Parts: sequence; structure tokens; C-alpha cells
Amino acid sequence: MENLIPGLVAALSAGAIAAGKNLGGTIVKDAYGAVKTFIADRYKKSIAAVDALEEEPESELEQQVLEKRLAAENAGQDAELAALTKTLLAALQDLKDDAQAQGLLDFKKLVLKGNISLTDSDVDGPLLKAETATIEGDLTLRNIRQKN
Repeated sequence: MENLIPGLVAALSAGAIAAGKNLGGTIVKDAYGAVKTFIADRYKKSIAAVDALEEEPESELEQQVLEKRLAAENAGQDAELAALTKTLLAALQDLKDDAQAQGLLDFKKLVLKGNISLTDSDVDGPLLKAETATIEGDLTLRNIRQKN
């Protein structure tokens, strides 16, 4: 299993934004809450960083701090956390047709740090949309199916 931390932090950031704007109803809130509760239970030293990210979900500094905290607790290989993250990402993906959420996962400038892997997913429309993207690490896409 590859390190899931960068994708997890991005999902938490987007989940915090969506939950804060009441987008996606209980599905997004529940998925976000499940990831947060899991981190609070298993990675206790990281929960303060999750709370800080929740307050400022677009803050690169808060994202970096959370990445470092989770890495220090060796969360990057946790299969249960990966499954919860996948559920959150699926809930966020369902927001793509929500007019209020259109800007949520549409990035002008995207910087991905670390190794990121996305597997076994069906997507409608673009998988990633950005005017500029910088990938510092490996981006692995496997079994991605375009629906339209």
C-alpha cells in the first residue's frame, strides 16, 4: 500500500469545506466525521492538527502540519484509514453535479506533494481540473474508468 497521507489530507480539507458549507448533506458530513473520529481514536497526536485544518481548510500550512503529524504516527499505511478516506472521496465525488460545489474540487493552482495513488474508480467528467498543476512525487492512476 502506498502512502495515503497526501490524499487523506486533501480529502479532509475538501470535506471540511463541504461540511462547513452544508454541501452533500449527511453523506459528506458522516464520511468526514468517520475519518476524523478514526484519527482521534487511533492517531491521538494528530487530532489537534485535524481540528486546525477544519478551522482553515484551505491553509497550506495547516495541511503540511497535519501531513507531518500523521506521518510521525505512521498513519500512511493504515488500511482502515485508507478505506474511510476512499468513502469520503466517493462522497465528495458525488458533489460534482451540485451547482454550489462546482468550485470545491476545481483548482486554479494545484500542488500535490508526496506519492498519491487512485485506483478502481469510475469518474464522470474530468478527474482533475486545474489551470496549473505541480506534482512533487509519484501520481499513480490504475483502473480509472471514464463514464461518459
